[in-house]
Amino acid sequence: MAYITLDGVSKQYGSVWAVDRVTMAIEKHEFVSLLGPSGSGKTTLLRIIAGLETPTQGRVLIDGEDVTHLPPHRRGVAMVFQEFLLFPHRTVYENLAFPLRMLKLPKGEIEERVEWVLGILALRGLEKRYPNQLSGGQQQRVALGRGLVGRPKVLLLDEPLANLDRELRQEMEVEIRKHQTALGIPFIYVTHNQEEALSMSDRIAVVRGGRIEDFAARTDIYDRPKTAFIAQFVGRSNRFEGLAAAAGDTTTLRGEGIVIEAPHHPGLPAGSRAAAYVKNEKIRLKPATPGDAPAANALAATIRHVILRGAYAEYVLGWAGGEIVASRPRSEAEFSAGTDVVAFWDKSDVDLFSATGEP
Repeated sequence: MAYITLDGVSKQYGSVWAVDRVTMAIEKHEFVSLLGPSGSGKTTLLRIIAGLETPTQGRVLIDGEDVTHLPPHRRGVAMVFQEFLLFPHRTVYENLAFPLRMLKLPKGEIEERVEWVLGILALRGLEKRYPNQLSGGQQQRVALGRGLVGRPKVLLLDEPLANLDRELRQEMEVEIRKHQTALGIPFIYVTHNQEEALSMSDRIAVVRGGRIEDFAARTDIYDRPKTAFIAQFVGRSNRFEGLAAAAGDTTTLRGEGIVIEAPHHPGLPAGSRAAAYVKNEKIRLKPATPGDAPAANALAATIRHVILRGAYAEYVLGWAGGEIVASRPRSEAEFSAGTDVVAFWDKSDVDLFSATGEP
């Protein structure tokens, strides 16, 4: 049996279904991210698990117990929010001890638990400091410690890194995952930032319109998107549209000025409108030469802009159908704006979907 089970969970506000028939099973040692755009229902789903919202329909089970109607303090869960919510007039030690004092635990147990958190989160030496004397990363560790000090069965995190700068956020991603692995309890992490979800998670649930588009390993979510929405939302992709035709193990999409070959897609009847997605980093470049013949999975383009991103360069390419973006390591041959090139990619790099009813 899964450690956490959501069984047909829905939440209605007036005429709006913020969460719509969600069923998920999460194992005890998993780090799971709920990834989706603003308003998709991911935070509502987290609050239902926490007991801060009661589902309109469905059940929530934790460690085999139906907790659907239990208050938060009886579920064995803790929650870390986007805002640090530290008491400014209390020291680090007092902030960590506060939830334990509210539970009226013995003084010795409070001291033992706070010392444990100070140790695992590298906060020793900061016990007597106040929040305004801490860096952003230190404040975030105290907020995380306040969630862990009660030794919960499950830790829920609602965009806890959103207010940190990029470098500090990346450091905290490593720390949070390290602590989850060491503690061996499930972390459920809400974010709209795909880089966070991909860097930390075992599995990712992509949430859209209150429903789960897919719940799979992070590599599957990125490399093998199940829907057109996931292909657009996770990673940076170029989109092409045309009419589908199948032959053998190949489905071919023919659009204005382009022919794209992809692995066979049985759900696309001949003549149906289809959309192909190719991630930026899958597009390779070579200098154009006189006499280049049109080919499948290739197009003639001119580099309009070059954007440097550390070890990578993003090339904005103009072609007959508009613009695409190629992301290439700078260790490869670099191209300058105004250069004519051929952009090309492999058949296996194409994700193909029906364009009917696409987001």
